[in-house]
Amino acid sequence: MYLFVVAILVIAGCAKDETLFENQDNLELKKAKVPIPFKADTYAVSDMNSDLILVEGLDPDDPASYFHSRLLCSGTGTHIGKINPEKSFYTNEKLVFFMENGQPFTLNIGSGIIVGANGDGIEFTFESKQSVIDGSFAGTITIIPGSGTGKFKGATGTINNVGGWHEDGIGLWSKNEGYLVFE
Repeated sequence: MYLFVVAILVIAGCAKDETLFENQDNLELKKAKVPIPFKADTYAVSDMNSDLILVEGLDPDDPASYFHSRLLCSGTGTHIGKINPEKSFYTNEKLVFFMENGQPFTLNIGSGIIVGANGDGIEFTFESKQSVIDGSFAGTITIIPGSGTGKFKGATGTINNVGGWHEDGIGLWSKNEGYLVFE
């Protein structure tokens, strides 16, 4: 009887479990079929080699009405780990100045990509409202369907972000929280 039980345990232990990973693109997160929480803390600085973009609504003859269109991004996030600052960026495609309740703001619209240290990444679009006075902002990031690579293949989702000028006076910090959904 003892030998029979041991034989069954050995056979069961060696059997292939079809619910485990079949390849790198078929990860456990995707099998959940429910929204997966995503958080990231990022820091972005202007890419001084990027094109300048006019803030619509400001004087085009004033050099202060232009900003660099690209921000280089670093930081860390769940499911992505350390963000690769050489491959991760935000691109402002449209900046619009406006007044609301007597306060100056800009509407920032664009796209970007976040890539982890292992090369897996996701592309996104963003829209945020930023205070001209203190630099604080709030907005939404939307994952572009079909843009994910590696563990993010098939990911979609919406992520809220808030942030502002970093204490160093050079870059922007942001906290990003939302959910990823896998098709």
